[in-house]
Amino acid sequence: MIIIGAGSHGLSLAYHLVKKGFNDIKMVEMRRVGFGSSSRNASRFRYHFNSRENVNYAKKAIPYLVRQAKELMLNPMVYFTGYLWVLRDEGRVSAMRRLDAMWKGEGIGGKFINCKEFEFLNYDGPCYFAPQDGAFHHDYLLYGYYLEVKDKVKIIIDEARRIVIEGQRLKGVELLHGGFIEDREVVVTAGAWSGELLKRSGIRLPIYPEKKEIFITESISFRVKPLVIDTYKKVYFSQTLKGEIIGGTETPTPYGFLPFTNSLEEMVKFLKAVREMVKGAEGIGILRGWSGYYEMTPDSSHIMGFDNEWPEGLYVDAGYSGHGMMFAPYSGKLMADLILDGRIADEMRPFFPNRFREGRLIGE
Repeated sequence: MIIIGAGSHGLSLAYHLVKKGFNDIKMVEMRRVGFGSSSRNASRFRYHFNSRENVNYAKKAIPYLVRQAKELMLNPMVYFTGYLWVLRDEGRVSAMRRLDAMWKGEGIGGKFINCKEFEFLNYDGPCYFAPQDGAFHHDYLLYGYYLEVKDKVKIIIDEARRIVIEGQRLKGVELLHGGFIEDREVVVTAGAWSGELLKRSGIRLPIYPEKKEIFITESISFRVKPLVIDTYKKVYFSQTLKGEIIGGTETPTPYGFLPFTNSLEEMVKFLKAVREMVKGAEGIGILRGWSGYYEMTPDSSHIMGFDNEWPEGLYVDAGYSGHGMMFAPYSGKLMADLILDGRIADEMRPFFPNRFREGRLIGE
């Protein structure tokens, strides 16, 4: 089997395949392990999505993430911080009430409170708090999987130029620097690059890169436990255990492989919001930042499994639209169950690729 992409999803799949006794695995990675979004994110998890499909998936995936944290060589330090939405107008309150009704029906309801109940927050108005959500350390999850499989699978550092298909049969993967790997099973876990790779291979799947920026401030005493989300200011932030405030901006960006850089405009936008909203952070400065890609789909939901119109043996697990790291452990398990045992979990079915062709988009 060939797995294209050695990020969190590719490594999780490899780990679960090996755990089931299958180790004839070649992994193709174009730069280094974790080059893409797996090492360029803010490491949060949540139950609270806009669609029942993603909520139901999270209800299985998050407990599995917690269990995996206890099994791997490195501890990803999973802890429950909560998510806190700042609701600055009646429209946002009304929208949250509709979501709250759905979440309560799924057993994950939060509560409406006055933001003043969080002493660090410099805002007097309505908030919504979901205590079930939390944080973890993405590097320890990623490299925990890597340490488990590095001596059991073959990792090839080269770019997959295309998947070679003759008729309706898979032949293997052609590499950028002239090599060819023959195999009848290929799994695409290439994150934001998955759509372009499949396109070069003659298969259309709507996965597009959207650049996002993250910033980290200087340290102050710990006070911001939840992830604060302000959709009016288009920022989010929380605090690391050593006191840095970490977060980013949600400024819409055209799809495309833009450079991994940080902009002064986005940094100022983030820093201004933190200084205004966090008591005691009025003079805080930026320590560092980075950027990466969301792997977006038309319904902001992931794509996993196969399509009956594809060649047999071709699978995909990508398009997580900003929530890939938290789902990586469980998705790797489900993909291994599918490939080796032919088992399709109920919570997996809505995310099959054929939903785009058949017009069954998820309302995320």
